[in-house]
Amino acid sequence: MDERAVKLLTQYGLSDRESTIYLHLLANGSRGAGEIARAVLLRRMEVYRIVKALSDRGMVVASPGKPVKYAPEPIEAVIALLMDQQMKKLRDMEEARPELLTVGKTVQRLPELAVESRFKMIQGREQIYGQMQRMIDSSTSGLQLVLTRNDLVQLHLLGASERFRNAIKRGVSLKLLSSVDLKTVEAVESLPRGSEMRHSDEFAIGRMLISDGSQILVSLVLDDTQGRKNDRDIAIWTDSSNYAEMMRLLFQGAFSSSVPSEERVREIKGGRKIEERSKAIADVLRATLSVEGWQVEAPGNLTGASGEPYVFPVVLKKNNKVIATDVVLGSSEATAREQIIASIMKGLEIKGGKLFVIASPYSGDELTKLADLVGVSLVDGSDTVEAVSELRRKIGRG
Repeated sequence: MDERAVKLLTQYGLSDRESTIYLHLLANGSRGAGEIARAVLLRRMEVYRIVKALSDRGMVVASPGKPVKYAPEPIEAVIALLMDQQMKKLRDMEEARPELLTVGKTVQRLPELAVESRFKMIQGREQIYGQMQRMIDSSTSGLQLVLTRNDLVQLHLLGASERFRNAIKRGVSLKLLSSVDLKTVEAVESLPRGSEMRHSDEFAIGRMLISDGSQILVSLVLDDTQGRKNDRDIAIWTDSSNYAEMMRLLFQGAFSSSVPSEERVREIKGGRKIEERSKAIADVLRATLSVEGWQVEAPGNLTGASGEPYVFPVVLKKNNKVIATDVVLGSSEATAREQIIASIMKGLEIKGGKLFVIASPYSGDELTKLADLVGVSLVDGSDTVEAVSELRRKIGRG
């Protein structure tokens, strides 16, 4: 699936999964829910829910039969439809602005309301993260968080684990709901002992933080693209305890019905399809190294000394440094060996840069010696999370 196409569609108001399913239908024509589920690696019931939502929005058409088939509307019509929907949303927000400003001024003029219920609109992801960090640092009894998968990664890189650890030492109860997958498992495993983390793809599509049952931050406009800087994100903070309690009860219901993170981590580490593991490595590198000053191209193109073009899952550039990362994951050593050797030998072609090869399975030191001989760094990819961590350590030392 073209990740760029998925990302473009999300800018028009679709979720990642809605974009993926629509693009699959666009590429393959009419399909049943079972066929779609197998192709995009989702549960059948989840696919039913998504295609119904797409149908309600006029993006797909259902044809009666056994099974029911779903066909995509033309991309031109869909883009026009989504633009109309987004424009209507913007018009509604613009029309509501005077009333919202009036409400804000009214709150400021009434002392009894100003004391009990303050409201603040926060624009920009850095400002929102800053407010969240202050709420975590000042908490005294309880924290409940809902984070998107990108939020979880970014806050981990900003040192959230240490803030959580300090909060727990103060006696704060910590509950966190997010999406646990190969991209976020490193952040999940860094959470301190005493925290409660659960997995939910359905509920973790927004951003919310409740502190001590008396403060709450909720996203109003959420653009869940990667990175720390995004001025399109808008959140509302309030110290209305009534509103915070209402949202806490909603959170508790979602939290109790979700999956413990330990189960998800065991499932992920127990093995996923090779293609998914390879993609996850590229996703994690793109998410983590981009905030460390690296320009991340995934996939990336380099030209060898012979003029031969090469495509790598990830190419990193920073100042005058160029690092290419290749990923070779096989089902057995016999099937992976030749591919690993071929990948290592690319190091002879990559001039003016460094080549890292994440590979698995392999045994002995023969391949390691070959990699050293041609100036390539070979990283064991049997444990995806550890492989990414080792690669980041090697890059940091380099």
